[in-house]
Amino acid sequence: MISKEFALIITVLTFGVGGTIALANSPQETPSSLLVSETEIVTKQARNRPERGERAEQFQEILNLSDEQMQQLSAIRKKYRPQMQQLREQMRSKGEEISQMMQGNASENDLRNKHQEIINLRQQMGNLRFESMLEMRKVLNLEQRQQFVQLMQKRRRMRSSNP
Repeated sequence: MISKEFALIITVLTFGVGGTIALANSPQETPSSLLVSETEIVTKQARNRPERGERAEQFQEILNLSDEQMQQLSAIRKKYRPQMQQLREQMRSKGEEISQMMQGNASENDLRNKHQEIINLRQQMGNLRFESMLEMRKVLNLEQRQQFVQLMQKRRRMRSSNP
């Protein structure tokens, strides 16, 4: 009679060898095929994501916002949009700069300084988001605020489960 340990070892080896053979026979993914796969994933996610206008309608319906509240929230978003766009552009530019510096002969001190510039821009972006949220909060009543928090928590969970 075969012992349980021996049977387990044989089973593990069989799956191991079979898996190795399967990997050896499968076509190798090249970096370009990986890029295509990532592009397909992003495209699929974008197709499943509602457009800005549709999201606003969903938001209005879920929170039961009045037309006046929608107009106020829209004005707040428009107020902050140029500053946010400017910061995004600066972060993108600084990111390209640090990439070039990493490839070149820049000193560690220069790289650290550039990294700190990016961190400072991110902090400014976070501060702007927070200020805009405080303004938006004033537009919502207590029940709408509670629903809004639940909606944001749901979005965070969905984003973390779909990296």
